[in-house]
Amino acid sequence: MATEEIMHEGGCLCGAIRYKAVGDPVAVAICHCVNCQRNSGSAFSVNVIFPKQALTVEGAPAIYEDKGDTGEIVRRFFCGTCGTPLESRSVFSAPEHAVVKAGTFDHPECFVPDCETYCISAMPWWGKANDRTCYDRLNVDAIGEE
Repeated sequence: MATEEIMHEGGCLCGAIRYKAVGDPVAVAICHCVNCQRNSGSAFSVNVIFPKQALTVEGAPAIYEDKGDTGEIVRRFFCGTCGTPLESRSVFSAPEHAVVKAGTFDHPECFVPDCETYCISAMPWWGKANDRTCYDRLNVDAIGEE
């Protein structure tokens, strides 16, 4: 008897972009980097990391390329109509992963962060949970190897 794979669905605020992610995420990480702070309009971003091939997208997201602290390109996918940030992909350090913004899932409550990255730039008032590993910068090993 075949087992049914877990399907997570989500999309942007206006509904122009919808996506599906199959299976369990590789990791769920809170990112405190300055670029994620600006991209999310918040103190941090909660990111759900899947193998790139697990994600299918309906609609045509706009893409903005920025550079992280390493100088590597990060492609940020967002809705060109409503502006919702949806996904990020590091072109060089983790191209095999899709980093989906947790708040865009239809049921984001099922994604509990297991680590935090760029804690060096976390807001001074942020209280990290005791059970999460906190990395000063990005730790690609924390998202696993596929």
